[in-house]
Amino acid sequence: MNAESLSFEKQLDLFSERGMKVNRENKEKNIGKLKTIGYYRLKEFAKPYSDITQSETGEISIKYNNISFDNIVGRYYQDKNLRMFLLHAIEKIEVSIKTNLAYILGKKYGAFGYLNFSHWASKKKYSKFEILEKEYQFKKQLKKSIKKTSIDDVNYDKNKEADGFPSVWITMNVLMFGEMVNIIDLLPSKSLRELASKYDCKGEEFISWIKTLNLVRNICAHNSNIIDFKLKTKPIYRKKWSNYLCTIQSNDNDILTDKFAVILIIIKHFIFRINSKYYWSNINKSLLKITNKLEQNARRIGFKNCESLNQFIKVSDPS
Repeated sequence: MNAESLSFEKQLDLFSERGMKVNRENKEKNIGKLKTIGYYRLKEFAKPYSDITQSETGEISIKYNNISFDNIVGRYYQDKNLRMFLLHAIEKIEVSIKTNLAYILGKKYGAFGYLNFSHWASKKKYSKFEILEKEYQFKKQLKKSIKKTSIDDVNYDKNKEADGFPSVWITMNVLMFGEMVNIIDLLPSKSLRELASKYDCKGEEFISWIKTLNLVRNICAHNSNIIDFKLKTKPIYRKKWSNYLCTIQSNDNDILTDKFAVILIIIKHFIFRINSKYYWSNINKSLLKITNKLEQNARRIGFKNCESLNQFIKVSDPS
C-alpha cells in the first residue's frame, strides 16, 4: 500500500480506528496537538501500548490497548521534560570528567603532550597505525572546533603550540562529549584506572558507562524518545542493580533489562560522586508522572515495580 496524505482530522480518526480512546469533545484541541507534535511522533509514544501484526501479504495492522490520545500526548511532554533534566545531569558529569581528564593528561605529559598520541595512547589496545590515524582525525576535528568556540583563551599565543593547537586544559573545554570518550578510550590502563577511581568504578565499567551516556546525550539533544529507549549494547552491570531492575527472558534465561532504568542508575552513580546533594526533584517527579503508580508502567521503563522505583528515588547511591 502506498502512503497517502491524510488531513489532521483523518490522522486523529486513524488513531481511534486502531483502538485508541479519543475524546471527541476535545476534537479541536486534539487536532491542535497533532499539528504541533506530529502524527508519527505521537505514534512512536503509543507503540508500547500497541499490538502490531503483519499479514501474509505484508500489510501491517496496529491495535492500541488501554490507552487514550490524552495519555499519549502526556507521555510526549513528560518525555520532553525528562530529557531536559537528564541533559542537565549529563552536562554536570561531562564537565567533571573533562576536568579530571585534563588534569591527568596535563600532569603526565605537559600542556601539549596530549597532541602526540604515540607517547601516551594504549599500544595494547591499538596498533601504531591506528594510533596515528586517530591522532590525525582528532586534530582535524579539533581545528574545526577551535574555529567555532567562543572561548577567548584559544586565541592567546601563550596557550597555543607551533601548529596553533591549544593546551590540554583548554582543549577539554572545546571537545564534544563523544570526542572526550574517544580520548578516554585511548588511555593506557594506569591512566584509565586513575580517572575511573575518581568515580568509584573500574576502568572497564567507566568506559562502558560513559559510552552509554554519550548515546543518551545524543538522544536527548536530538529530541528522540528516551523513556521507551532500549540499549542495543549493554553497559557493564553491577550486582546491586538487580535490586531495582526488572528481568527479561533471553534464550530461556532471566537477564536484567536493557531499558531506560539502566541509564538512570548510571547517571545517579556519577552524580552522587560529583555532588551528593544534587537536586533530583525534577527527575523524580517526571518518573512518578510517567509511571503514574501503575506496575506495568514501572516495568515499561525497566524497574521491577513501583516499589523498586520508589526505592531508587529515595536512595542516593544505587551502586
